[in-house]
Amino acid sequence: MSKFNRKLELIDGLETDYLRILYYDFSKPYQGTYKSYEYNRLCTIINGAKKVRVNDSEFFTYNEREFIILPPNSSINLEINIPTKALVVEIFNTLIDNITKKVSFEFETDFSSTTNKIFSGTEKSPFLNMIIEKILQTATSSDKNREFLMDLYAQEMTYNLLKTQYLQEMLGSQSNNFTQLAIQMMKNNLLENITIDKIAHSFHMSPANFSTKFKNATGLPPNKYLTNLKLLNAKTQLKTKNVTEVAFDLGYENISHFIHLFKDKFGATPKQYVLKQNN
Repeated sequence: MSKFNRKLELIDGLETDYLRILYYDFSKPYQGTYKSYEYNRLCTIINGAKKVRVNDSEFFTYNEREFIILPPNSSINLEINIPTKALVVEIFNTLIDNITKKVSFEFETDFSSTTNKIFSGTEKSPFLNMIIEKILQTATSSDKNREFLMDLYAQEMTYNLLKTQYLQEMLGSQSNNFTQLAIQMMKNNLLENITIDKIAHSFHMSPANFSTKFKNATGLPPNKYLTNLKLLNAKTQLKTKNVTEVAFDLGYENISHFIHLFKDKFGATPKQYVLKQNN
């Protein structure tokens, strides 16, 4: 990608159970703003440099093999003056919560109550660079198990960040955020015909008000977000079920509509996707 656009991120980003990989290639100078939305973002430079300001902080520059971690819902002003390639890893809160519990148990310390603060500086870490390189190489490979491997690396990365208390305030639990609870409700009820109206009602909100708040936090309407989750789940189900079974499981009685949605998101029909995976 050559610009920050949430719709493009959600379409072009490579997503696993634990993270989303976003690759940016700025060949020309660029100025703009973007948000970190609902997830912590680990941002690193492959080549080049970025000058950024996080919320109300001062501008600072970070360069190749340096990284910053942005807490959710941050606003970033960005300047790029030289050709720059950058990698962003959105770390899903499911992973953070799981690793937080493990680290809390190991050190007999409750990390879940940590407060997110703006990290307005740069860091270097040989270990982290090694893990990021593994994630990047795996993401660009044709390995059938690449998503599984990327999640393993994501667990290793997050565990070590928290274990060493390295920016662990950035990685605190977001379980009290209604957006995260709504997303978790979607994920837990994909096969139960969950609807946006039902989710909104559980928060004692009107569907319109819920949809507005959800889109402000995630950059996407909740019905579209739910559709994306269903289609990602479909990829897993297609390993053991046929197209009709998967469509019905996910609440799509119109098979043609399901196939259209799948192809629009992944660039191939469900059958084409299965054939590609089996080759």
